[in-house]
Amino acid sequence: MKRFLLAALFLLSTSLFAQTTIDFETVGNTWAPGVFGGPIAYSLVSNPNPSGINTSANCGQLIVDMTATSFAGAFFTELPDFTLTVDNCIVRVMVYKDVISDFNLKLEPPNIDQRNVANTVTNQWEELVFDYSAHIGVNVATLTIIPDHVNDPRTWSSTNYFDNISFNAIIPVELTSFTGSYVGRYVELNWVTATEVNNWGFEIQRSSDNSSFATVGFIEGKGTTTEENHYSYVDRNVESRINYYYRLKQIDYNGTYSFSDVINLGKSLPSTIVLDQNYPNPFNPSTTISFALPVKSNVSLDVYNLVGQKLMTLVNGNLEEGNYNYNIDASNLSSGIYVYSLTATNETGASTVITKKMTLIK
Repeated sequence: MKRFLLAALFLLSTSLFAQTTIDFETVGNTWAPGVFGGPIAYSLVSNPNPSGINTSANCGQLIVDMTATSFAGAFFTELPDFTLTVDNCIVRVMVYKDVISDFNLKLEPPNIDQRNVANTVTNQWEELVFDYSAHIGVNVATLTIIPDHVNDPRTWSSTNYFDNISFNAIIPVELTSFTGSYVGRYVELNWVTATEVNNWGFEIQRSSDNSSFATVGFIEGKGTTTEENHYSYVDRNVESRINYYYRLKQIDYNGTYSFSDVINLGKSLPSTIVLDQNYPNPFNPSTTISFALPVKSNVSLDVYNLVGQKLMTLVNGNLEEGNYNYNIDASNLSSGIYVYSLTATNETGASTVITKKMTLIK
């Protein structure tokens, strides 16, 4: 069962061949590839920029002439023969190129040509990922690199560096974020995955006590992908003033599953404006007044004595929908009964006034 991660984590391979990373400084320094596709030259050279993700002293270099074909490249038969398994089917390679174009890394067998992944930066080391999880069980004998795959006719020559080709375990479902918020009377959940393998989908589970969770929805996953994916779910069956917790149950095609961390959204919004009794009550000398707005409103929250004199204003302005708490310090007031009043006017002009009493005892 693969792990469900909240931060980037990749396992080192335990492949059937001893060397899991080809660094072209110690392992690949004696390799002599065959080249194809026109004028193209391979050599072991100094790292053009030994910083960032690749500080190795040396790396492989392929210079492709402008007159070379689209598929010009090199093949390495020195690659130790091995069988693709769940422990080595994700291939990662560091590339450094002076143009933006597809980089083709092909394992033979299975002889799959469509393994093109474009770099996104020039003159900077970048790691590209190639997924061979669909070919588990195939015996691999040759590594082929087409460093600068372009559409014919080729209009440039290019210098391409590559290093640290690693063979890793299947990439887990990597959850990089999981957030939620109240939007009006509903809950909106959003999450992002950086990678997925055999991901059937996500059950959305909800609880009001952070103990007993029930499934309230399902979102289909993307199967196997190394691309970032964004998901969202709207829970419309939300009761008023409930403290809600959510988590994701990620399920594989084979039925195995794992859970995300739990997020707590706090109390849900009411269907109408709510003004709570202050707490504590009676109080001395401070107390808290809480209220909730289902929609954005212009709000005033004031404290009066029993003859109607305004003693303090706690809120006066526009507030978004949500739950609010305000503290009163009554150190300067005498013991007695006071009134607090909430006036809220929504964007349609409808107004609500709610008044409650509180008792100060010194």
